[in-house]
Amino acid sequence: MIAVYSLPWCAYSSSIARRGKLCGHFRSRQQRLVVLVAVNGCTATQPGPAPGTSNPRLQLASKLTCEDAWVGSAPPAPEAPAAEGVSSLSWSGSPANYSWPIRDEMNGYPYTGNGGKTYGAWKTPITVAAGSGERTITIDAPSDASLIIASASEWETSEAVRHGDPDLPSSYTVTACEDRPAQFPGMTLVQGPACVVIRVTEKATAKFSTVSVPMYGASCP
Repeated sequence: MIAVYSLPWCAYSSSIARRGKLCGHFRSRQQRLVVLVAVNGCTATQPGPAPGTSNPRLQLASKLTCEDAWVGSAPPAPEAPAAEGVSSLSWSGSPANYSWPIRDEMNGYPYTGNGGKTYGAWKTPITVAAGSGERTITIDAPSDASLIIASASEWETSEAVRHGDPDLPSSYTVTACEDRPAQFPGMTLVQGPACVVIRVTEKATAKFSTVSVPMYGASCP
């Protein structure tokens, strides 16, 4: 039971008391009910998720266009590994100090995705050559590896993309800019040392080629 018979209004809400002249004792039952409503209002909290439900995870977009690329993207580096007009210097492999298991930030970059799976990540932004049309990018092997290719705005504003637990597409389709290179942020994710085989397909002709990325101490043939 909540006793409200002799408490002044300001005992419940000093901020309300400052705005009016309501500080004092209430005498009627109707006024006491008003106080009780005010008390409940002051102590209300935001409702949590309904039992058995949770906040939905971010679903990363699988189709990206020129408008999603970084503005002022640099031209592809001549020495960068490339496949069908898509290249990345980071496809040369994760740094030599990256190893498995990840102990701390000195030997890897832990990442969680796809419903709580733990990965080792390596940032691998890609550059799509100007005027090269649509390209589909996916992983051939290993089956437990994943890719992140994101829009520049989402990468810069979403904690869920960089550090959270998004649902990741199995493939991405990127559309090149006509008059400039298009660079998209991204990561390659593994669940152990692996040679990650990334396939790039020219959508118009179905022609494809692959690039192999050594990750976390693995080597590629």
